[in-house]
Amino acid sequence: MNPSRPLLELKNIHKHFVDFHLDEVDIVLNRGEVHVLIGENGSGKSTLMKLISGWFPPDGGAILYRGEPVQFRSIHEAQRNGIIYLHQDVQSFNNLSVAENVFFGRIPTFWGVRFFVDLQRMLAECQRLFAELKIPIDPSASLGNLGYAERQLVAAARGYVSAAELVIFDEPTSAMSEPERNILFDILNRLKENGTGIFYISHRMDEIRRIGNRVSVIHKGRIRGTEECDSVDKSSLLKMMSGDVLKNRYPRIGAEAGPVVMKVKDIVLMPILKGVDFHLRRGEILGITGLMGSGRTLLANCLFGIVRPENGQVEINGEKVSIRHPIEAMSRGISLIPEDRAENGMFLRHNLIQNITAATLPRFRSKGVLNDSYMRELTQDYVREMSIKPGNTGDIMETYSGGNQQKVMVSRWLMNRSRIYIMDEPTRGIDAASKVDIYNAMNDMVDKGASIILISSEIEEILGMSDRILVLAGGRIAAEMNSKNATKEKILDFATDEE
Repeated sequence: MNPSRPLLELKNIHKHFVDFHLDEVDIVLNRGEVHVLIGENGSGKSTLMKLISGWFPPDGGAILYRGEPVQFRSIHEAQRNGIIYLHQDVQSFNNLSVAENVFFGRIPTFWGVRFFVDLQRMLAECQRLFAELKIPIDPSASLGNLGYAERQLVAAARGYVSAAELVIFDEPTSAMSEPERNILFDILNRLKENGTGIFYISHRMDEIRRIGNRVSVIHKGRIRGTEECDSVDKSSLLKMMSGDVLKNRYPRIGAEAGPVVMKVKDIVLMPILKGVDFHLRRGEILGITGLMGSGRTLLANCLFGIVRPENGQVEINGEKVSIRHPIEAMSRGISLIPEDRAENGMFLRHNLIQNITAATLPRFRSKGVLNDSYMRELTQDYVREMSIKPGNTGDIMETYSGGNQQKVMVSRWLMNRSRIYIMDEPTRGIDAASKVDIYNAMNDMVDKGASIILISSEIEEILGMSDRILVLAGGRIAAEMNSKNATKEKILDFATDEE
């Protein structure tokens, strides 16, 4: 192994699909380097990483790995050669424990016999690993019970113990708050020290200088430029990404809120939620934030009827209601845009029309038959309004970028004409320009009299788009503040105080 030789080189890579193509891609990754890759949603970031990790071969060009030409025929072949892709929609085994997911493929056994798993040894090893990495997760917990950010940390731990030479991280911090990001960045630094090469896809500009060595911008399937992270200019990166300078990141224009439309009293679901109280007004964006494990997503699921709290009361427009199922929530005018779109909301193998109209099918039914032309017409209206790309009504969702999938999810519930929207990490993994599309849609909702509960771990988003802000900590609302008087420091102070 020659340490001075690049770990990976892509030379003049081409890959053509029906609606998208990579063209003349040249990129280099060195050992012990974090190479950040940024670009708008649909620009080709994930497509390029999938090509590197064996999902499909290039149509032209050369891939040099360890100095030798390669063309992996499958994901498993790439993994056997030390390349791991931890992509945005975490691919894990939800019915297995955290420890089993971390050590999957190298689970400790008795006497080396394949089917005799040494569970106690595995749990002990995972406990030691998590203590070393400062990951506050129980190794014996079922992975399916964890939130998105926690599962990203588990995936990062799996990458750390895998002895991989090249690890690809795809938007790992998109639903993490600052303490969780610090844990992840420590893992990245450890990987760098071990000589691992890292591709890191991100939309967060603050992360580029913090963890990156070099950054490349991809735009419409081409590498627009590569810069050193310690001297990079944010404005020029944004211009390379979108062709323009983005000026107004948070286009919220606050308006005077109306009467209370939802009142929540003493929601309890131990051991996470210990008595949550708040109210929501008409025409208001109410921001809720907190650290990983604070119960943000669990609270959203309680309000939408996915899980039933042990105690608590909800009032809608002054009327006490019992919401035991999402159908009951929808009948009360409540919609939920979930945190994990791939697992809880998006029908990846169905087309654009089927996904956007999924929550409103009765609206298109006449005499027991769906009106296909009306469904297509209304879908095309939302494609234009939300700038969904490519936006062909027959497109299958698994071919879409994460950001465009999220726009489809928002469009689905906009079409439902709800009165209360619960939006759980609605801009996770979305580029800066696409975020503005989502924010403009939110403004349009409240302008028409709807109310929004915005749940986000991105404090800048909470500050920029909320009228009021609630901080969840220790299972309760630790603070309520007007967004005009709120600061990041105040929010973090309350978020870390669990007393």
